[in-house]
Amino acid sequence: MKPALRHSLVAILALVALPACVGPGPEADASTTRISRAGLFEVSYTSTVTPVPKRALHSWTLQVHTRDGHPVTDARIRVEGGMPQHGHGLPTAPVVRAGPGDGLYVLEGMKFNMGGYWVVDLVITSPEGNDDVRFELNL
Repeated sequence: MKPALRHSLVAILALVALPACVGPGPEADASTTRISRAGLFEVSYTSTVTPVPKRALHSWTLQVHTRDGHPVTDARIRVEGGMPQHGHGLPTAPVVRAGPGDGLYVLEGMKFNMGGYWVVDLVITSPEGNDDVRFELNL
């Protein structure tokens, strides 16, 4: 096969395959309030920057309540997540610290380094029980 034809075929194959690799992904359920997977908690977040930015560090305020509306005040919350379609996690290591009370917590060090479909998983450990919740974003 002639080099020019080979290069043309490679370019065509790359153009055909590229959308499958970097397509928009699933439509995110961008709800900022969610019920945890096992139904123990109602969790919501508010970003310090709206809309949630790309390529900028920011924080979230989390509010965690039991399903009957009582604030969860002694929780430990671990943050996981990333871009499932790209196979990578979050570009930073966000941490959660206790907030001013009433079930409020501060999630610091959030950053999304590109546009696309992201998930943020919060793993909650508390005297009320252990559960997790997923937030989806399409940036």
